[in-house]
Amino acid sequence: MNKIILIILCLLIFIIGMSFVSAKEDTHFEIEKDHSGYSSIITLKDSNNNPVPKVKFSIKITKPNGSTRTLSDKKLNSTGQNIFFLGSTKGNYVITVEFKGNSNYNPTKLTKTITVTSGKGGNSALDYFENGNYGLNQKKDDYIDDNYWYEEIYDNPYNFDGEGY
Repeated sequence: MNKIILIILCLLIFIIGMSFVSAKEDTHFEIEKDHSGYSSIITLKDSNNNPVPKVKFSIKITKPNGSTRTLSDKKLNSTGQNIFFLGSTKGNYVITVEFKGNSNYNPTKLTKTITVTSGKGGNSALDYFENGNYGLNQKKDDYIDDNYWYEEIYDNPYNFDGEGY
């Protein structure tokens, strides 16, 4: 009888020990309004509040007019952040970010509303630049130039000028 109890106790200790070795760390998103008022800064942090760099996540931005923009495979930079241009139209932008998890971290999801209070009413990267915002934030300018500009301007069949990819 003692051998059976000892074997069960050893198996229980082994199972508990394995759960600690294979445990993933919890994560959470933080979404803040950029100082310009037109963008949001997305940050993924671990349970110790340290940034989680270079992992893929998805983002969905719902504009004040109800249209949505979904980006499924975006990547955080080396500081665990990414910045997204919301628009220059006044109103509430609903942002939903989701990290599906990986071998080190548990999945997480967050939805937050950011209100754009300034702007002249346009809702495109072109309006952002024409309203004199270019050069205020180099990270945002680079992101818009590399991503948003081509998706919204060149991939739109109504204003496509042949320069898209």
